[in-house]
Amino acid sequence: CAERATFARAIVEGYEPGDFTVAAITASPCGGCRQWLAEMRVERVVFRNGGRVVTLTPDELLPESFDSAGLA
Repeated sequence: CAERATFARAIVEGYEPGDFTVAAITASPCGGCRQWLAEMRVERVVFRNGGRVVTLTPDELLPESFDSAGLA
């Protein structure tokens, strides 16, 4: 789960959610990493899947995800 490790390190270095526009990774991310992508507010996720390059939003990768803003 390189995505989680990378974001954890970025947070230690001072980055915050919303600082990342795109995450380019080698394969479709696992569920835990999808959650990190959503929480870090990445706009697009690019990866290879079945010989093609796919670009999706975190919402497309993790539909019906928890959103604390919707609790008000």
